[in-house]
Amino acid sequence: MKPWLLRVAKRAVTGMPLLPAVLTLGDVPADKAVRRALEEVFPGCREENGRLKARLDGATRECARWLPLAELLGVRPRPPPPEDTPGTHFARALRRLKLLYPDAHALIDAMRGSESLMRFFKTSPSAPDGLIALCDALVSLRTAPAGVTLSELGAKFFNDSKALRQGLLRQQLEHLLRLQTGNMDDDTVALLNTCGIIENPYTTHAVVFAPFAYRSAEDGAWLDWPYRLWQRGEAAILSWRTVRTITRIRAEEPFGTLVLSENAAPFHRLVETRRTALYTEGYPNAAVKTLLRLFAQTGVTGLHWGDTDLDGYRIAEQVAREIPIRLYVTPATLDRLRGRLLPLTGEQHRRLSTFIDAHPDFPFLDALRHTLANGWLEQEQTIDELTGLY
Repeated sequence: MKPWLLRVAKRAVTGMPLLPAVLTLGDVPADKAVRRALEEVFPGCREENGRLKARLDGATRECARWLPLAELLGVRPRPPPPEDTPGTHFARALRRLKLLYPDAHALIDAMRGSESLMRFFKTSPSAPDGLIALCDALVSLRTAPAGVTLSELGAKFFNDSKALRQGLLRQQLEHLLRLQTGNMDDDTVALLNTCGIIENPYTTHAVVFAPFAYRSAEDGAWLDWPYRLWQRGEAAILSWRTVRTITRIRAEEPFGTLVLSENAAPFHRLVETRRTALYTEGYPNAAVKTLLRLFAQTGVTGLHWGDTDLDGYRIAEQVAREIPIRLYVTPATLDRLRGRLLPLTGEQHRRLSTFIDAHPDFPFLDALRHTLANGWLEQEQTIDELTGLY
């Protein structure tokens, strides 16, 4: 009888409270004595399509009733399945990400120790799907055109244009971007600009003072209003919508260098002294980056003028991705103005040391080491040196 009894014993140790009302025991026994014995254990036992089926009811369906039989036959209770916890959901999501994105293991490994993501999984039932969609969005940024908006990312990856504007998903997007860039201390503006994401297309713009006209993709017309403003001594403010339609730039008066100013007051002085200039407004946004590329296509080069702290050189590095540049503040400048150098705070020293260790290929590494050893210079402290710009 053992082969047929094993079927009920194995079902009894699954942890379920009841057996099914009809239980298939196996093939019909060839030995009639075995068949009769089984019918005594399972009244109402019947043959159906060559299989022996037991009909159970009442107390005979209770699994606990059959546990002594299971013990006699050597059938051990199955270990309970692992409890579904936020931690198990998180681990499962990371395993899935490694399968989906085998070239993103460094980022996924960085996620593993993230307290922010662990809190996300504890507070949001939809966290597993949310993390997958967020990673899909991050991967899409590698090939996305400059200037993708949060609304576009939300609509594409969450079917909701508002999904990434605020709330938990917005917080986790910023956290993942910081993990991906390796710069955990970046504020939101610097972070989104670095990654080419536009928070608000209506407040994203580029401010430039130069004698140029541009050709619009909308109708092919050449528009020279930036040049006319130049003639009046005024800077032009080009919205993101305008910049993204420009196909070509034309110099109306010859100029080969564009001063790239990190801060507003020095840019204002450049306009006052009629120097061709562009205001990066800290970390360059998508409009600024696009405009720089257009100027570079005409042969214009940049002279970057900014702070000599970590953020200043990181801004210079991002600018240099779009247009060839040289730095206005050179080691000779720093040596001449050594008395104006500001000492690094403990936090600035920590950030700078960490960045140098993590980015051995950074193009301005020697300049960063100089700052670490000697302190830094604010851009505004060199306004009076304007005569040496170009």
